[in-house]
Amino acid sequence: MAPVQNTKTVVVQPTSALDKIKKSIEDKDWKFYCALAAGLTLAGAGAYYLTYGGASSKKGKKKPSAKKNTSDNRDTKETPIASTLAEKTTTSAPTSTTDATAAAATATTDATTVPDYISMSEAEIAALTTEKRAEAAQSLKAKGNAKFSSKAYEEAAELYTLALKFKADPIFFANRAACYANLGFNDRVIEDCNEALRLDPVYVKALNRRAYALEKKGELEDALYDFTCVCILDSFKNDAASQAMERVLKLVSEKKAKEIMKTKKPRLPSPTFVNAYLDSFRPVVQDLASIADEETGDAYYAKAYRAIAEKDYNSALEACEKAVELGCSKAYQAYALNLMGTFAFLKGNTSQALDYFNKAIEADPKYVQSYIKRSSIYMEQGDVESTFKQFDEAIAINPSDPDIYYHRGQVNYISGNYDAAAKDYSESIKLDDSFVYAHIQLGVVQYKLGSVSSSMSTFKNTLKKFANSTDVHNYYGELLVDQQKLPEAIEMFGKAMTLDPKNPLPYINKAMLMYQVMGDVEEATQLCKNALEMDPACDAAVASLAQILLEQGKPEEALQYYEMAIDLARTEAELEHAISYVEATKTQTKFAKDFPDAAAKLRALRA
Repeated sequence: MAPVQNTKTVVVQPTSALDKIKKSIEDKDWKFYCALAAGLTLAGAGAYYLTYGGASSKKGKKKPSAKKNTSDNRDTKETPIASTLAEKTTTSAPTSTTDATAAAATATTDATTVPDYISMSEAEIAALTTEKRAEAAQSLKAKGNAKFSSKAYEEAAELYTLALKFKADPIFFANRAACYANLGFNDRVIEDCNEALRLDPVYVKALNRRAYALEKKGELEDALYDFTCVCILDSFKNDAASQAMERVLKLVSEKKAKEIMKTKKPRLPSPTFVNAYLDSFRPVVQDLASIADEETGDAYYAKAYRAIAEKDYNSALEACEKAVELGCSKAYQAYALNLMGTFAFLKGNTSQALDYFNKAIEADPKYVQSYIKRSSIYMEQGDVESTFKQFDEAIAINPSDPDIYYHRGQVNYISGNYDAAAKDYSESIKLDDSFVYAHIQLGVVQYKLGSVSSSMSTFKNTLKKFANSTDVHNYYGELLVDQQKLPEAIEMFGKAMTLDPKNPLPYINKAMLMYQVMGDVEEATQLCKNALEMDPACDAAVASLAQILLEQGKPEEALQYYEMAIDLARTEAELEHAISYVEATKTQTKFAKDFPDAAAKLRALRA
């Protein structure tokens, strides 16, 4: 495993600008170094959208008091389903709540004092004044509410239908939709909610009811949009809708990811990622100069070895595939199989990678690196026992190999066992103090353990020992950000960029610092673009740039970069993550077009 870089850019809603940059640096890259092994968690999916806690854009409607008569505009309150039919035809989705139960009490009004609106003909209704029609409609609605409260949903629906003859009111349509929802008639729910929304486009309860009906019908993208509208219009105060939005977003992402994975060609991740992974192992020095350049497995393995030294990873993969296909001599067979397993792992094909590592161990049971890499497969699969067993077997072969302890430290670090990780990193350094990443990770884990002074001392010593290391400056900069030593952090990121202008990570770190703390959008954007120039396949740069554009109210531009992330994703989990951002951004863009006034208010609140 490579250094556990905190590199997963996400959109968050922290409490301060400093919290934003700290969170961003902690989470920059969706997949770096097993950080995504546990899969997706779309907690706080509301952060993808326009709002940051602004006021609701729902049309203001004064809430009536219980003392008012039946002429006030009250909705029904949906109750748990009682009938056998309803129980069979509905799901466990939360029932919608509405703002009227008290009106049902007026349904007991003496029939002798209320006109018989139920039996009126269309001609008689047409002859009534507007006021009388409104009075009749409210009376019928009140009777419908009473029936609804007693779970007589069919009778309630009939009464709301009669009320609509007197007045086309969005609440009547929504109330009838509530009846149909309890009866399991999802198509009718959608039809009535459509009518309600035609009369009142920001009627949140109608949007919410339609969303659940669409979800039950499997029309997930439309359901996602409706739940999104509910959340934004209610300023994300509706917990049930927020949870539903996240649930449907995950379903949409999973479905689309599975479809894409059927035809998606496996590919290596960005050169930055590949380089970091390969560099996390001490190099195995091999003299391959004497191998003739001919059509043999050994010759192709030599080509792959040289291509890796030149950081031409795609050429290295092609040459290694040919080497394994032709077969290598005993001297190089285990190395070639190990390298093929490495490429398979980097492409996200863990089962194929495990097969190659198993074959590499069969070819040379003493080659420790194959056990270490096999541990990464088990770690990603969540098999902790098998993960640590690989290290035990490696130690039994060569207890003096420093890579064993470094990578076991990585597993302990990822697992949160910081004390054990610190011991492993220290042991790795004791066996070989020339490996920069062991020093970096020791400093990081000391910081995690709360030993700030020890951590700072470790990094300062490491800076002296590895003065030309981009990684030391970059990681030290991250810790300085956490300590609010921002000028020093900027200096560290700048030094890292000078030392290795082609490494995109310092650009991204500085970009998010400039954007979220310094408020310099222009420089932050340019730094992200510079990172992409250095590594066009760097998903951390893509995600960071998309985040900046989204938060600047440019969802269409952000969408272009989020869609790039779909192409860059290797595994199904990474694909789901990328798709979730695309779908979330699409719904935001659509919301802004459908509800321009509400979107404008939210943008003003966020400015």
